[in-house]
Amino acid sequence: MKEFNFSFLKNLSKQDYLLVNKIADWVSLAEEKYTKKFSFFLDGRQSKIAKQVVNALKFDNYRFFGGYENAQRLLLGVFPPYSEINDSDFPVKGLTFTYRKCDLLTHRDVLGSLMSLNISRECLGDIIISDGMTIVFTVDKILPLILENVHKIGKIGVKAEVGFDLSDVSLEQKFTEISGTAASLRADSVIALAINKSREKASALIKSGGVFIDYEEVFSPSVLMCEGVGFSIRGYGKFILSSVNGLSRKNRLHITIKKYD
Repeated sequence: MKEFNFSFLKNLSKQDYLLVNKIADWVSLAEEKYTKKFSFFLDGRQSKIAKQVVNALKFDNYRFFGGYENAQRLLLGVFPPYSEINDSDFPVKGLTFTYRKCDLLTHRDVLGSLMSLNISRECLGDIIISDGMTIVFTVDKILPLILENVHKIGKIGVKAEVGFDLSDVSLEQKFTEISGTAASLRADSVIALAINKSREKASALIKSGGVFIDYEEVFSPSVLMCEGVGFSIRGYGKFILSSVNGLSRKNRLHITIKKYD
C-alpha cells in the first residue's frame, strides 16, 4: 500500500477521513490488483476532497460521473492503470417518475419519499424536476426497492420506469438575484447581505459553524471572498458572489449575489 499523508487537507470530518482512506486503498488496489472501485454519490465538497486525494497520489486513471453530463452529485470511479473508462461502467441509473402535469412536486418531496424507505442520501444523485416528470439518479442496487415501493410521492400518484430522457428538460439553474453594498469582501460583510442580517449576526453565524466557502468550512469572519466564489450557509441555502461592481459614494462595494432557487 502507498504511504499517504493527507495533513494538507483541512477541516476533515470523521466521514471525510473514511472517504480519504478508502480512496487511498482503492488506488492501491487498482495499481496492484487491477481492481476498479466506485464511491457513493459525492457532493461538491466531497468531490473536491476526492480529487485532491487522487492527485496527491499521482494517480490519473479515474473519472467522476453522475449519470449524465454536468451532474452535480458524482460518483468517483478508480480504474486500473491504462484501462479504458466508460460511463457504462458506473453503477448508476436514471429513474423517471411520471405524473399529471397539473400535479406539482418539489425536490424535497421526492427526496423525502425516497429516504423514508431508509435509503441513504449517498445512494441518491441529482433530482431533476420537470412538468409531469421527475428524474432521479441512483446507484443500481436500490432500483428494485424504489420500483417496488414508490407508487405515490406525497399524495401524488406516480409511475416509475428505469431510464431517462433529458431532451425536453431544462437543466438551466435558476437563481434569485440579491444586489446591495458591502463594506468589504470579508465573509461577514458578504454573508450579511446574502441573508439580510446585520454584520454582527453574520459574524456569529460563521463562528458557530455551517458556513462553507468554495466547499471549505470557515470559522473566521475576516476571510476574504472573491468574484465567482460559491458559498453555502446552513439553514439559508447556496449562493454565488456573482459580481463586484465598483464603489458607492460612501466607498462601499456594489456587489451582486445569486442565490440558488
